[in-house]
Amino acid sequence: MTQRVIAEHSSQDFTNSLRVEIASSTDLAALLKQDDILMLVDFSGETKLNREDPRLVSPGLNALEQDATVEVWRGEGPVACHHDGRLYWCENDDLLIGHMLIEESATSDLDAQIASTYSEINAFLRSASFSHVYRFWNYIPGINKIENGVERYQSFCVGRHAAWNLQPDFEQTLPAASAVGTGVPGLLISFVAGTNKTYQLENPRQISAFHYPPAYSPRSPLFSRAVRMVSEGNDIHQLYVSGTASIVGHKTRHAGDIKAQAEETCKNIDALLGRFASIIGNADGGGISVDSLRVYLRDERQYEIVREILSGKQLTRDHVVYLKADICRADLMLEVEGVFSYRGCNV
Repeated sequence: MTQRVIAEHSSQDFTNSLRVEIASSTDLAALLKQDDILMLVDFSGETKLNREDPRLVSPGLNALEQDATVEVWRGEGPVACHHDGRLYWCENDDLLIGHMLIEESATSDLDAQIASTYSEINAFLRSASFSHVYRFWNYIPGINKIENGVERYQSFCVGRHAAWNLQPDFEQTLPAASAVGTGVPGLLISFVAGTNKTYQLENPRQISAFHYPPAYSPRSPLFSRAVRMVSEGNDIHQLYVSGTASIVGHKTRHAGDIKAQAEETCKNIDALLGRFASIIGNADGGGISVDSLRVYLRDERQYEIVREILSGKQLTRDHVVYLKADICRADLMLEVEGVFSYRGCNV
């Protein structure tokens, strides 16, 4: 990422939009008392959902920093939490964050379970008043493991495709998304939706994931490279960037070279930010701020290498959380996702 995206902003600037912060887990008890929080992501290595307070979720990943880390997602105004069967969600007037934790059955194929789960989530979102879906996270145990001759990530893609394909023109309304692997039981799906409009944004350096050739999966991954959210009343634009890796066109680049993969990943995010800046009429990119980044690393021993590269991009610990996770392709060593914001242009 280039220096243009590093800008300071105050929390007051982002009324009626999500604000994402990085905090220490020592602050967790105090954070749970604050009524504007929609989600607290606790990177403690377990996969669990606090059904008594579904704002608190653990996706089965460990943070690689010395201090335990919590990702804080805030909205504007008080938050109410609900559940319906296995679906849990928290909402305010403008935003909703939901979760579904799947305890996989040994007698059911992963693709069937994913198709059923996504169909249930999609039906819920169609019936809710939050009609614009910003992004999904998918935390998949053993994502690269082969089951019945098929990689689990491929089975996941088949199931997700079966659910999304039921909707007309689904490729034009796909949210941003990430799918990473965990080493613990429990498949967690989380999502963000809201009342503000969203617009799909693709990467000029990459083939859209939903157009990948079938060599990668019997059904293509279904997500937009990024989604732009517009809060018209406040001239706010936020960019939700999907899991981004060292892929050009549709091919992995620099297999086995963590430094080169990290640099290529940064180029891909820069390309997305360049399109974002152009669309919002801010060609030089000034004023675009990093709200948060997640850096997923397959090998935690490469943490210092990647941190040094990102530090050279003016990204500090206040913006970034580094996580141990498997990546959807076995030849990818890292993946980066993030939230970026811009305020002050004409919509």
